[in-house]
Amino acid sequence: MKKAMGALAVVLLAGSISFGATVLHYTFEDGTAGMPMNNYPVTQQNGTVGTADLSGNGYHMHAWDDYWGPLFSALGDTPTGAGLSSVHDNHRDGYTLADGIRLWSPSTWTIELSFKLNNPDGWRTLIGRDDWTGIPGDIAAALYVQSNGENNAMRFTFATVSDERYFLDSSLIPVPGQWYHLAVVGDGDRIDMYANPFDGSGFENIGTLFMTAGMDHSLRPTGNWTFGRGWFNGGFVDHIDGNLDNIRFSDVALTPAEFIPEPATIALLGLGGLALRRRRV
Repeated sequence: MKKAMGALAVVLLAGSISFGATVLHYTFEDGTAGMPMNNYPVTQQNGTVGTADLSGNGYHMHAWDDYWGPLFSALGDTPTGAGLSSVHDNHRDGYTLADGIRLWSPSTWTIELSFKLNNPDGWRTLIGRDDWTGIPGDIAAALYVQSNGENNAMRFTFATVSDERYFLDSSLIPVPGQWYHLAVVGDGDRIDMYANPFDGSGFENIGTLFMTAGMDHSLRPTGNWTFGRGWFNGGFVDHIDGNLDNIRFSDVALTPAEFIPEPATIALLGLGGLALRRRRV
């Protein structure tokens, strides 16, 4: 009976949750615990694939070398307590190279990630972009998901194809050492930010921004996407001290019911945390 109920739960989950169109997805389950994503000095290997993109689009995360590239975490250092995450200790970051994701410029989209900041003080960029926006006077990157250096609240700021820049500061100030799942959703004229602190309370809207009507608010494409640092005025900045996991980009505006679920939901459905982490592609 237990097996039958578990199978039924899987069927219900598959039938009731729409995953949308996944563009990029990293779960970091393809490495060895505690090892660099690129275990070579840069003189031998100029940036390798650090972890694979599970979307099927080939937008893999690259790691520069064994110092600047991320590490795979200790086993179980994840929101679920199973599997691996990505470690960034103030100098490690990952990045994309594929043209398809560099040119990604949707008007509706969702960016999700799980994160844990050991030290959230100051400017800490979880996801960013490289290169100039081309907007006169704008020396910031085209997009940041970050802990801001003003009051350490989570901030989302981005430039649009219409030469605008928007800022959304949320109500979430991360607690050091605590895992969260964050989702930023754009539906064309509105941005919403949600957070799940993995305490059983689920997702809460932590910020909303209404943008100027009648403009094209599509994401402005520039350079590589970065994970664990930002870019500002021509330099690499704002590295994080902490972990990233379950990074997923979608080209639709997902609802909270469609976000990557918290461990309590996984356990309720009788699925192993690692199994569902791999399943969500």
